[in-house]
Amino acid sequence: MTSVIIMGLLAGFLFVGGLPHFIKGIMGKAYPMPFGSMDSATAGVVWGWANWVVAVLLWHVAPMHLHPRAAFAAVAIGALVAGLLMSNMKYKIGSRAK
Repeated sequence: MTSVIIMGLLAGFLFVGGLPHFIKGIMGKAYPMPFGSMDSATAGVVWGWANWVVAVLLWHVAPMHLHPRAAFAAVAIGALVAGLLMSNMKYKIGSRAK
């Protein structure tokens, strides 16, 4: 059950973490990358897509069907934590802080 919880937390975190990169990227806008390099719209789309691919792989690799309640709770908590962390992010695009 520990693997279900850990992989569920990571899957939820990565899925929500990929949302702003992908959405800003398809809008043609740059979004700060985690490693500070390749700050472009195309890189954002690729990074968001890669986060989603890893999240889905984690979901399918973990034995989620054996512990569905723990899996749901872990994914929900991972998504909530990622959302809360991202809502408090301060980043700079160009010369203005957001």
